[in-house]
Amino acid sequence: MRAPYLFAVLAVLAMGGCKPKAEVAAIPAPHNLTDGDLAHFCNMAVTEHGGPKGQVLLKGDPLPVWFASVRDTVAYTLLPEEPKDIAAIYVTDMDKLNDQHHPPAGSWIDARTAFYVVGSGKHGAMGGVELFPFGTEAGARAFAQAHDGTVVRYADIRKDQVFEEDDRGPAGQDTAGRTAGGAS
Repeated sequence: MRAPYLFAVLAVLAMGGCKPKAEVAAIPAPHNLTDGDLAHFCNMAVTEHGGPKGQVLLKGDPLPVWFASVRDTVAYTLLPEEPKDIAAIYVTDMDKLNDQHHPPAGSWIDARTAFYVVGSGKHGAMGGVELFPFGTEAGARAFAQAHDGTVVRYADIRKDQVFEEDDRGPAGQDTAGRTAGGAS
């Protein structure tokens, strides 16, 4: 009689030590942008700037870090002095972006799965060089063709494409003497 009881106790104890190898943390959902949300680097309202935007969610922090441009979003992930405990990165999907100042709910996509147009010459927030994210490859290719850009995936974005300096000076004037539109 003791053997079956002892076996049952040992079985329960053995099973109690079994845990999943790794607990998978739920990826936090993107937040909706409000007029009061400030961009991390410039501390200005994100909605004051046109173009695609980004948000980074850090592990253990319920509030996103906001960015007025996708370029700034990606730069944040590359800068050694910024946190590396990133839970999620979201960017606005240009396929769904009707209002470039106020991205609608549902227009945020995982930055790591997006298709990006780089080198298009189109500028984003505050007139800087921009990375334009799309949820579909077809959308990215159409934009790239219309604006002389190249389509890349997140993992293929080079640091020089993020930290590239454009040659525009104050008020959009080109430092080579041309206007932002390219006229001499």
